Amino acid sequence: MRNYYRFIIPRMNGEEIETDFRRQLALVRKGIAGFIVFGGKLQQVRLHIKRLQEASGLPLIIASDLERGLGQQLKGGTSFPPAMALAKATKGRGKGNTLSGTKQELLRDSFRALAEEARYAGINTIFAPVLDINTNPDNPIIGVRAFGEDVGTVSFFGTEMIRVLQENGIAACGKHFPGHGDTDTDSHMRLPSSNHSLRSLCANELVPFRMAIVTGVQMLMLGHLRVPAIEPSGIPVSLSPKAVSYLRNRLRFKNILITDAMNMGGLSALREEEACLMALRAGVDILLHPLHAGRVASYLARQGYEGNSTRLDRFRMGLLRFPDETRPDFVRHAGLSRTLIRSALTAPQRFRLRAAPLVVIISDEEGQQGQAFIRALKQGIPDCQIRRAGRGADVRKITDSAGPDAQVIAAVFSETRAWKGEAGEWFREMIGLIARQSDITLSFGNPYLLREIPAGKKMSCYWNSESAQEEAAKVLLKQYRP
Repeated sequence: MRNYYRFIIPRMNGEEIETDFRRQLALVRKGIAGFIVFGGKLQQVRLHIKRLQEASGLPLIIASDLERGLGQQLKGGTSFPPAMALAKATKGRGKGNTLSGTKQELLRDSFRALAEEARYAGINTIFAPVLDINTNPDNPIIGVRAFGEDVGTVSFFGTEMIRVLQENGIAACGKHFPGHGDTDTDSHMRLPSSNHSLRSLCANELVPFRMAIVTGVQMLMLGHLRVPAIEPSGIPVSLSPKAVSYLRNRLRFKNILITDAMNMGGLSALREEEACLMALRAGVDILLHPLHAGRVASYLARQGYEGNSTRLDRFRMGLLRFPDETRPDFVRHAGLSRTLIRSALTAPQRFRLRAAPLVVIISDEEGQQGQAFIRALKQGIPDCQIRRAGRGADVRKITDSAGPDAQVIAAVFSETRAWKGEAGEWFREMIGLIARQSDITLSFGNPYLLREIPAGKKMSCYWNSESAQEEAAKVLLKQYRP
């Protein structure tokens, strides 16, 4: 009986791995290609991955979105700064991307730490690097996930990441072909368009992918993107025979092609089963994260799909099968992450903190954001005042409450995250109003929200982790001159 599960990688919810294990084991016995891991506790997930691998004929593809380290998904792993912060922390001054020996080793050390922790968890495939060039400041889904805004930066750092991951036993997956950087729509929600000519794509968006292929990247992910220069019919590139042909014949890519997640809103015009069949018939090797693996497999069988899994089987045979037994040095990795965060943060040269400031927190995230920042700041300035500015807040009243001579620090919390979409108009307006009354504005997340603010009055912190908040507070406290 033909195995149609071999083309599918469904979701593994790490938080539900105990209760869901029987279903996952049944999928392995049916011949599933592997799983994409979301969430869970490191030791628990690690144990279950080992048991699933023991039940599989071929090594399973155990994949995860670890752009920011194992801690991005598993509790107990190390979280590293996003790609844009990594590039800022290690990139040399001036033009070009030649790193000093120390900075290059710091960068590679972070990628080695990521690979080491992934191997320990049993993850053998990482959906990174992001090879998109973030040229659109209104991009709601790429942002700080990109290494930068120019061809050279993204190509250099992307190939460095591929090289180190694969030298350390992890299959890298470059994404999102042919480039999601110059779009203004989150493909998790709707289908974005990239309307550049093929000449323009070849000179810009496609360059990091070409460099990745030359470097030997083992997998590329096709984005759910409408790109008329490559596929004039308007269907998403992820389902396009012309896009696959371009990769195979023009760019000479011989390794594994995978779709972006098949449950995303960019494919909402099609039934999931139809979209999956279109992608496979286009020449894609693996379907990522369909909601209903069983339905998809049954549909492929009914439609008489005659897939060839030779390339995929060969890829799987080369993968790490079982979690590493050697426990990584998580303490050292946490220190490495802190070093990168500190290196990425720079206060404006002329900014000085003169007295107890008013700190205004602005957030479009859930929960009480900024707690770590406030705690760290209060350790150096116990009498600083804290206010929160929500939708409809009276900005003048908030800033006047501290007195006429008080300095104002605005802290903006807005992460780049799937299914979130772009920042609301109220939020952008609030940032503008607060920033005009502030001595300095910090962005814990999307730095492009501060693009209208002069360079001497802002600081990009790139993400909202506790460590980033604490390090940002330390930078400000170094400028304290009471």
